[in-house]
Amino acid sequence: MAMETNPHNRVLNHIALHIPDLEAAVTWYTSLFGFRRLRSGSVCCSRTTDPEAPIFRVYDSKLHQVKLAFLSTGNGVGFELFQFIDPPMSEPASFDYTRGGVFHVAVTDPDPEALCERLVKAGGRKIGETVVPASCKNDAEKQVALYCQDPWGNVIEACSCSFEKMMANRE
Repeated sequence: MAMETNPHNRVLNHIALHIPDLEAAVTWYTSLFGFRRLRSGSVCCSRTTDPEAPIFRVYDSKLHQVKLAFLSTGNGVGFELFQFIDPPMSEPASFDYTRGGVFHVAVTDPDPEALCERLVKAGGRKIGETVVPASCKNDAEKQVALYCQDPWGNVIEACSCSFEKMMANRE
């Protein structure tokens, strides 16, 4: 495979989560993170009524029905939520950092501890301790990061500053 010499630094367009209860997840993410819903209702795709819908051209014939909601984060990155109806979602696996796939989604919040408290009160849970990233230990203004799970097992990191501020110019 040929690698580009100077590849274009692409922006993150969106991330999609698979959850078992679409409306509960929409409420959770909009009320706790302030994500905005881009359409007034969810989109429901059924292979029976719309067999040419793009999702049925991507996924195999086992998928018959799915509901989607489209949210937007504070910086315009899309946040999609998928509820597979037929076949339904199997029981989510408990968090295991050794399994492959998406490890976590991260948000920036000026007070990660307060955000985490709200997430826990709304059915989430905190994972481990709040930490000062190694790259920020000598900063005059201490930055922190912590991990939580949503009620469906997805891991969310809350950082007190941007990724670039946390990681740039570090040796």
